[in-house]
Amino acid sequence: MSMDTKARSIAFTARNPKALRAIRVEGVGIAIWERSAPSGLSELKLDEIVDIRFTADIDKLSATLDNVLDDAGHERGVARDILHNDILLLADHFAQIMQSEFVEIRLEHVTTNACKKFHTDYVTARLITTYLGQGTQWIDGDDAVDCDCGDPHNIQQMQAGDVALFKGRLWSQDTPAIHRSPPIEGTGEERLMLVVNPVEPSKAAYQ
Repeated sequence: MSMDTKARSIAFTARNPKALRAIRVEGVGIAIWERSAPSGLSELKLDEIVDIRFTADIDKLSATLDNVLDDAGHERGVARDILHNDILLLADHFAQIMQSEFVEIRLEHVTTNACKKFHTDYVTARLITTYLGQGTQWIDGDDAVDCDCGDPHNIQQMQAGDVALFKGRLWSQDTPAIHRSPPIEGTGEERLMLVVNPVEPSKAAYQ
């Protein structure tokens, strides 16, 4: 693994899951595991499913996720199994790094510009991956330091399958990740995006 060499970079990238642990390093605001998207997910019928959002004990996530996928309209089959297993894998990585017993899972089918403005999240940290479609955009270098969420120049973009941990303002005021959803409204493009957040036990609720 190696640090990004761009001036004033807050990014750390590598082609293995250990890259995500770098989010705990001072000065790192974005840790990215570069990988290919799991194969077989193109078989998912996005128009027949609804978005999901729930919290669960990480130790009970498999069964809870299975029930939620049923309720959201995901047909049982190979593509669903691949999705289910990858969500469990990423949630487990996230829970270990964040030392969190509970996680919030969001799986969203995006066809609009969603969060089209560059922004930071008011969380400690957030895991993001895009399974299908364009990945999340983020900025680095001097733009990441000086950005007033207007029109930064050093725009980077994750690829489908890449997994990122974005540090939020509740963790760091100095190096939070500045990012946005790629603007796709009106293009006919679609995205399937996973977000994992930490949850305090007192705030955990089950579906």
